[in-house]
Amino acid sequence: MNFKGLILALAAGLSISTAAQAGVTVHNSDFLGATGNSNGFEAIGGTFYNGSAGYTEGGVKVQYVGLDLTTLTTLNPVGKHSWTPAGGALGYTKISLANGGDFSAIEFLAGGSNWFGNAKLQYQLFQDGALVFSGFVNGLGNIASSSLKTIGFSGTDGQLFDELRVQSISGAKFNKYGYDQLILDNITISAPLSSAVPEPATWAMMIIGFGAVGSMVRTSRRRQAYAFA
Repeated sequence: MNFKGLILALAAGLSISTAAQAGVTVHNSDFLGATGNSNGFEAIGGTFYNGSAGYTEGGVKVQYVGLDLTTLTTLNPVGKHSWTPAGGALGYTKISLANGGDFSAIEFLAGGSNWFGNAKLQYQLFQDGALVFSGFVNGLGNIASSSLKTIGFSGTDGQLFDELRVQSISGAKFNKYGYDQLILDNITISAPLSSAVPEPATWAMMIIGFGAVGSMVRTSRRRQAYAFA
């Protein structure tokens, strides 16, 4: 194998190793506390807010994406305001860091504005436009009769995200045009301490790769020395 081939093989090995170990943990209790960027919708000035325009607070951007009915009303389950479609909407809420950066964990309070209780939360996590993880959570409380539920996601083995999409619809599968009645509040996002620090498995692959490259260089020098002797 030539030098270029070895480098390509090592790069492929690193990619496979990192992807195979990536994962997501779903949380149903507070695990971030007050650490990170937070958006509690407390700076919204009125009862109604145009959700499709997006709202940023504490470095966290929240935007409603839907076909229609995207005017948002602010109920007050926690503090003065929350985030929910007025009477329901056809779409979902997109959450990200305002600067477009990566984050390693996100936590929020969620509930349903329907009157039947036991609503679901459908979610999709993305990184660089690729779907990383999706699913649903049962048992969201009805805002009229119970408190909001704590839900969160954290990456494991170096997995990062840059976007979360959430909604509350009747089915179990995410539907970007589904009839949504989700209520959100107190969103907290934790950015990675340093996304440039490799994982232990990556370090091992790098060390092996550097050793192999060094061995090839030494062998090449010996051959050149013999050729000129």
